[in-house]
Amino acid sequence: MQLPALRIAREMGWYVAAADGNPEAEGRSLCHHFFPVDLKDVPALIESARTLRDGRGLHGVFTAGTDFSLSVAEVAEAFGLPGHSGKAARAATDKRLMREAFLKAGVPSPDFIEVGPDDDASACAAKVPGPWVVKPVDSMGARGVVRIDRDVELPEALDAARKYSRSGRALLESYMEGPEYSLDALVENGRLIRCGLADRHITYSPRFIEIGHTIPTKQTRANIEILWDAFEHGVKALGLTHGAAKGDVKLTRAGPMIGEIAARLSGGYMSGWTWPYASDVEPTRGGLRLAVGLDAEVHREEALRVCAERALIGIDGTIRTLNGREEALALPGVKEVFLRYGAGDKLVFPRNNVEKAGNVITVGADWNEAEQRALAALRTLRMELDPRDDTTGVFLDDRTDFPPDAFPLDDTGRFAAYLESLWSDSPPKPSRGRRGEGPLSIQSLPESAADSSCNCHDVIGRTPLDCLEVLQREGFLEWAPDNDSNRDTQTASDFWKALIRGGLAGARWYLERRI
Repeated sequence: MQLPALRIAREMGWYVAAADGNPEAEGRSLCHHFFPVDLKDVPALIESARTLRDGRGLHGVFTAGTDFSLSVAEVAEAFGLPGHSGKAARAATDKRLMREAFLKAGVPSPDFIEVGPDDDASACAAKVPGPWVVKPVDSMGARGVVRIDRDVELPEALDAARKYSRSGRALLESYMEGPEYSLDALVENGRLIRCGLADRHITYSPRFIEIGHTIPTKQTRANIEILWDAFEHGVKALGLTHGAAKGDVKLTRAGPMIGEIAARLSGGYMSGWTWPYASDVEPTRGGLRLAVGLDAEVHREEALRVCAERALIGIDGTIRTLNGREEALALPGVKEVFLRYGAGDKLVFPRNNVEKAGNVITVGADWNEAEQRALAALRTLRMELDPRDDTTGVFLDDRTDFPPDAFPLDDTGRFAAYLESLWSDSPPKPSRGRRGEGPLSIQSLPESAADSSCNCHDVIGRTPLDCLEVLQREGFLEWAPDNDSNRDTQTASDFWKALIRGGLAGARWYLERRI
């Protein structure tokens, strides 16, 4: 997420130093000086900053899209540099302090209570209307965040949330029903400079996984103003006066409600990629200028085109290959393809927003064209999982609600009825692998099963029949004669379970998993 800031700072002729706990951080090559420092270690960051100040000089400190806006503010305060105050940055990091500031200022946000390890969870839940959202007090990326509908689920959810909290604390909030939006802005001398409003696409309940965003929003002009007004009210309530601000806002039946506001520009590719591609305006440049005491020089602009970001979702296992990036980049409107995993890396179905397998960014003349181009780019990518890794088989065998199946079947459709009948007669267990060599001989679906429910889509727009065609082209499948008397119903049962549960990657894994 720092690459746009590093690139822009270099373009402006600045001397750039960066810190990261990972000595192989991707942006290290763009730095003049690098400090291998954990970003939670504020004293070490201050000492690194002192080294710069006493050498070449130090004029500003900056981050985008990370948990560490408080670290930035504390370093800036230690050296009298421009930025949000430490108090404001802390309120924008600690969600209990944030909610208290909103409550005091009358900013619309959900009812809440912090639940300590020794508190009676059910008694706390009785004070906050359900259903609820449990979250860490100080984390980002939806890590440890889950919706629950019954108070008996609270203890497990609270324990999970605390594991993602640096302070070991968890918050219980009323769930907000409604679409969600991301807002990016700069704050210059208390004045809000709008830098983009996007539709967020959140799915995979009870988790809150963002599978992408599209900018500009499809909302009406009136609702856009309502969302910005609520966000600006929240920015002022937190005391953010100089720097960047990023908000997650929901539009509920009761009006806008603030999910959270951070003292930084957004992650998730919005500030550094999608808004610049949509508008030709780079908020990062303005944020960097503010960080060194210059005017932002960012003017409010309307979008010139539509930009869509969409995520590549994986399943549990080990990556054998993940390729197709160059082919995807050659498609119309595809601007970026980010693959976060390579051969040998462990992969999981995402439980939060930092576990996605990759992302694509596309532009189009309208909302539909941008989205369809993004889905086409994702379908071009080829993910192969190591058939020796048993964790994929465990995932494919599972029939729980979360993680969900790749293909959500319509329970009333003939296709779903056909599969349920097959699975009832021959209970599926894809982890056992398949017998035999060569392509799997599979019969076409009975005509009675091939109804519209067979055209259900996975998250990137494929149908089960699309997957069958891909596997056939790749030599994994062949169609058996309809009068074939040597039908292996168990293998068919296992194959269909692997496909419906794990999508194309799951089906490939099963077909290569030999007994």
